[in-house]
Formats: sequence, C-alpha cells, structure tokens
Amino acid sequence: MATTTLEPRAGTYRRSWVLDWLTTVDHKKIGILYIANSFLFFFAAGILALLIRSELAIPGIQFLDQATYNQAFTMHGT
Repeated sequence: MATTTLEPRAGTYRRSWVLDWLTTVDHKKIGILYIANSFLFFFAAGILALLIRSELAIPGIQFLDQATYNQAFTMHGT
C-alpha cells in the first residue's frame, strides 16, 4: 500500500474580514456589532418616522397609500 504525504501550503489561510466579524466569539467584537446594529435600527425607525410625519403634515396629500402607511406605522412601532 502506498502512502502519500501532504505538503504544507506556502501561506496561511485567512478568512474574509466580514466572515471573521460575523462568526466571532470575541466579546469586544460582539459588543461593537450590537451597538452598530442598534444604530442601524435607530436610523431606520427615524426614516419611518419621517415618512409617517410627512404623510400627516398636510391634509389631503397622499405621500403614502393607506396600506403602505399602515406598514410603516407598524414597522416604526416594532
């Protein structure tokens, strides 16, 4: 039976930085991801609030239709 030997690679294997950050167990990186995600949802809720207030600013102007307004109102609240 013949045996084969594996030759070592020339370089080291590096994952992409996105995969490294998304699969980390380092508590410092997890905290940074948590804060970044909080700001992302804060700004998304702010944009939804601007859409809701622009619809209510002047009576009669239909910036959003009724279904879209209800969806934006619900998403802003959650």
